Amino acid sequence: MSATFIWKQNQYTSDELLDLQEVSGDLLAVQKVVRFWVSNEDLLPIATSGSTGKPKIWHHPRARLEASARATLSYFNLQPGSTAALGIPAKKIGGAMMVIRALVGGLKLHLIEPKITLELPEGPIDFLPLTLPQYEHLTTQARSQVKDILLGGGVVPVLPMPEETTVHVGYGMTETASHVAVRRLDATLYEAVGSTKFSATEEGALCIHSPHLGIDLLQTNDAVQLQDERSFTVEGRLDFVINSGGIKIQPEVGERALLQKGISAVISFREDAVFGQLPVLVLREKEALALARAELVKWEKNTCPRHYFICSQLPETPGGKLDRRALAALIKSRPDLLCPIELG
Repeated sequence: MSATFIWKQNQYTSDELLDLQEVSGDLLAVQKVVRFWVSNEDLLPIATSGSTGKPKIWHHPRARLEASARATLSYFNLQPGSTAALGIPAKKIGGAMMVIRALVGGLKLHLIEPKITLELPEGPIDFLPLTLPQYEHLTTQARSQVKDILLGGGVVPVLPMPEETTVHVGYGMTETASHVAVRRLDATLYEAVGSTKFSATEEGALCIHSPHLGIDLLQTNDAVQLQDERSFTVEGRLDFVINSGGIKIQPEVGERALLQKGISAVISFREDAVFGQLPVLVLREKEALALARAELVKWEKNTCPRHYFICSQLPETPGGKLDRRALAALIKSRPDLLCPIELG
């Protein structure tokens, strides 16, 4: 069964979609992926997000893209004729892979404008990839239309599972052609997709072994705890670790603990002549300090921030994610804005 693309309530085959003229930039990106697929080209260029540096172009082999698509179709039991919707940009790997899944699996794919507040089509949807902000803007009624939601594109905290649908969180990167593991929204344990297996270095960095993607060994900068070779939990990133007098502090661990108490904060650091680095609590507004202080008194002394820094607009990478290096540089440049936290 061939893929069916639904745009502005009209249905198109792959060839008919490519024939459309004077379309939006979002649809042009979809056409680019479809054209790549039907022309049997071997390499698809995709820009990385720039999460850890300057964005670059990554060229994906066709075989890897197809293998990734088939693994996802199998994991979510998507059959020919199943319905999905694309509300994320096809110029990025997440959106491009949704187009390829439709082409490989013979899906019906609704093409909708990729914005924070999505306008979903009427009727049931079997599969919907989203960013976290898009998910948070979905109404209960909209969620109830969808069987499975897959979140990606950034850090997603553990959140309650809604009653009306099942929400999953993908783990992957541009280099792996979308996710290689998936967890439930309300759980921390990621489980492998396809033939993927995992190992870890002595430092705790996750290593990906994915034969179906042609990946023998891909070492990441994510610090993990392996449950077995097919599952793991993420503690944070090794390149974000704060080394305070030999004590290794994972900022994301503290940030998740604060978020569970309703406190949105970032753990950064300041340089220190004795300890090397000392953790700093970064808040967008001072009003959150009292609530944060009530939680910090419960933390171990050698991991607890003793100063706070107010930053209403956190620096971001070109991909729209928190730029921790820029934030640390900002704190270093403005020591006058560091204030002590009285913990008693």
